Amino acid sequence: MENNERILPDVGTPEECREKMGQAYASFLDVASKFVSLAEFYSDKKNEGQPLGEKFLDSYNRNHKKLKEASPDDFCYQMAFYALVYLSYIEEVKENLEEYVRLSKGDDPSLSDYDQCCDYLTVKDEFKDLENVLKAINNDIAENREAPNHIGDTLYDPNAKEFVNS
Repeated sequence: MENNERILPDVGTPEECREKMGQAYASFLDVASKFVSLAEFYSDKKNEGQPLGEKFLDSYNRNHKKLKEASPDDFCYQMAFYALVYLSYIEEVKENLEEYVRLSKGDDPSLSDYDQCCDYLTVKDEFKDLENVLKAINNDIAENREAPNHIGDTLYDPNAKEFVNS
């Protein structure tokens, strides 16, 4: 007799996986808040080459609160505003934030516990990947003490992209 059942890896319970997804979101939110704060400070040409000022923590706290309360569209707009990262990256952030919001609203009763866990862990892993990219950008901005923007470049600037598409 042949056993047709698949043996699935143990990924944990939906609650554990949901918690891991939430932790990954919180970590990404932290790094995104630092990014927006660094971009805000170093995009001002008078701050180029200067160490971060005393008000950086205030800026970080303000941006953290703003991003945490933002819709995925507003979150991404704030990240794209300074034209420092590719819009394709911003689109990946938006898609993952939208999926995070959808999954945070509750479990889909049509999915098995295993499938729910897989959904949560996919979002978690994507947040980690996005965070790693943003950490590298943050380190570059902080190390060089400048935020060279790409205003007018359709690969970076959402306003330039809208202008070209209209």
